[in-house]
Amino acid sequence: MSTRTSRGIDQFVPKVLYTQNKVIFFESMIFIVIAWAVLSNVFGLEASISSPSLVGERAYTLVASGTATPHMIATIRRVILGFIITTIIGTVLGIVMGMSDFWRHALQDYITVGLALPSLFAAIFAAMWFGVSDTTPIVAGAAIAFPFLTQNVFEGVKNVDYALLEMSSAFDVSRRRTIWRVIVQSVLPEWFAGARYSFAICWKITTLAELIAAGSGVGFMIERQMEILSLTGVLAWTVLFTGVILIVEYGILQQIEKRVFDWREGTDMGMIGGV
Repeated sequence: MSTRTSRGIDQFVPKVLYTQNKVIFFESMIFIVIAWAVLSNVFGLEASISSPSLVGERAYTLVASGTATPHMIATIRRVILGFIITTIIGTVLGIVMGMSDFWRHALQDYITVGLALPSLFAAIFAAMWFGVSDTTPIVAGAAIAFPFLTQNVFEGVKNVDYALLEMSSAFDVSRRRTIWRVIVQSVLPEWFAGARYSFAICWKITTLAELIAAGSGVGFMIERQMEILSLTGVLAWTVLFTGVILIVEYGILQQIEKRVFDWREGTDMGMIGGV
């Protein structure tokens, strides 16, 4: 029944429109914009929810005038620095916890608390410690993000096939080659999953901290628009911010991940050739 239905759909709708994740995502965005426009213009809710045309016009003005550029650069810089700190701390702690029972018992409860710590608390504490400065959003983002990467790396190290390590030792494979070919490549999927999630958290917490204690950045500008009760302004900055996130996600992170995991395809082809 489902096969017949699928074949019937294929006759009228191109398959790419309902099988490709990116295409489906953009279709959903188009639907949201249309629904938003209808609610705003047809039902007279423009004062309450603004409208796509007003938000688009404001966003274009911000970009064309150059107003958005310095604030976007400030936020991106803070996110990158926070993510670098997250990557270093999260990766090191995850590996240490995975390879040592002592450190696992010593750190696991702290990581659990970090996973449950409300984002707002981190932003407020960072603001109290560092005041209005670049340090506040950087520290807040890293403090909330690194426990997620630590937990993922820990799980990856814990699940490494130790039979492969024993085999490497039995065949006198060098330690450096063993670490790269066995441990690193075994943990890489978990590391990438944790890194992408942590990067998204850095975006979110950095913007939140900018809203509380910063003199520039997207969060700071959103806070200024909230002060004058400009919903259109808030949504315009949100749209620009979301656009940057999507560019980074699809244009950079996913491309890096594909290149890093090319070794899997090479390994699979080698196994097929060997057979």
